[in-house]
Amino acid sequence: MSVLSRINSSTSRTPRIAVALLLIVLIAGGIMGTAMYKNVTIDVDGELKTVATMRTSVEGILQEQGYDPSGGDLVQPAPGEGVGDGETITFHRLKTLTVNVDGSPREIKTNATTVEQALAQVNLVSDSIEIEGPTTAQLPVSGGLVNVVLPKKVHLTDGSEKVTKDIAAKTVAELLADTGKPLAPTDEVTPAPETPVTNNMDITVTRIRTETITVTEPVAPPENKVDDPNLVKDRKVVKKPGTPGSQEVTYEVTTVNGKETAKKQVDAEVKVEPVAAEVAVGTKPGAPYVPPGSVWDALAQCEATGNWAINTGNGFYGGVQFDQNTWDRWGGQEYAPRADLATREEQIAIATKTQAAQGWGAWPSCSSKLGLR
Repeated sequence: MSVLSRINSSTSRTPRIAVALLLIVLIAGGIMGTAMYKNVTIDVDGELKTVATMRTSVEGILQEQGYDPSGGDLVQPAPGEGVGDGETITFHRLKTLTVNVDGSPREIKTNATTVEQALAQVNLVSDSIEIEGPTTAQLPVSGGLVNVVLPKKVHLTDGSEKVTKDIAAKTVAELLADTGKPLAPTDEVTPAPETPVTNNMDITVTRIRTETITVTEPVAPPENKVDDPNLVKDRKVVKKPGTPGSQEVTYEVTTVNGKETAKKQVDAEVKVEPVAAEVAVGTKPGAPYVPPGSVWDALAQCEATGNWAINTGNGFYGGVQFDQNTWDRWGGQEYAPRADLATREEQIAIATKTQAAQGWGAWPSCSSKLGLR
C-alpha cells in the first residue's frame, strides 16, 4: 500500500494536514518562479538579442550572458538597477579607433557602434569630408583604423574652364575623378596625377583627344585638254563642264582642349566617279613681256595703286582703268572678258594700242601728274 493510500485510509487528521501544506508550498513556489521569469532584450554594441532570465539586476543579467562591464563601457540602465519583462539593456563597450586625418593619426575613445557614429562625435562627418571604407559597418570591440581626407581649396584649370572649389581628395587624379572628369590616358596634368592635394593648389589639365571621323567630300572632275591655236597661249576655255564625283574620306583628328590641332587623312574611297571636263588650251603667242618699272607701271600706280587686278565696281577695270568699251574696241577680248581678268602684259598691250590712237589724253589726270603731256 502506498503512502498516500495509507494516508487516505488513515483516520488521523495529522497526515492529511501535512500533505495539504506540502501542496500549497509547491504551488506557491511555482507561482513565484513564474512571476520572476522574464524576457529581456540586450543591445550589445548595436546587435540585439532577447534572453529569458530570472535575474533581477542589469549586472546580473549581463553576467549571466557572459558579459562583464568595465570602466568606460556604456551600460543603461545602470548595472545595479532592476529591469522588467520586455525592457532593453544597452551595453556598448569602450573601443579605440585610430583616425588618420590627412595622414596624421589620432585616437578616439568611443562607445559608438559604427565608424560613422565615432567620427560624428569628433565632427569628422560631413558631405565634404572623404572617408575611406564603409561607415555604417559595426565597429569591432578591438577598435580599428580609418582614413579621413579633409576638403582643401584648389584652383583648377581644365581646358577653357577655370574654377576654385573645396574638395576632399588624396591625389590630383582622385580629385579629378571626384569632379566627374577623370583623366584619360592621353591627357596631361600639372602637377602629376599622383601628387598629394594641398591647400590652395593650382592644377592645370590639358585634354588631348584623337578620334577617327569619316566625311563625304567632292571629287573634282579631271580636265581633258585640247590645244586651240585661236586662243592666246595658256588661256583656258571650258567647252563642256565636268561633273564632280564624291568620296568618303577618313581622317585622324587630334584636338587639344576641344580645339583641332592636327588632321591626317588615313583612307579615302570613291563612291561616285567624276565626269571629266573638256577644256581648250590656247597655243597662240600672247602679249610680249614688259620689264617692271615701265611708264605703264607708273601710270597703274597712279590710276589703281599698282593693282592690275582691281575691280571696284565703278565701271573701270584693271591697272590703267579701262572702261569696257575701250577694252573691247582695242582687242581686249582676245585676252580676257574684262581688263582686270587679263595679265599685266595683256593690259599693257591694249593700253599701247589705245595710247597710239588717243594719245596720253586717254588718262588725262594721271598722265599730267606724270608729265607725259
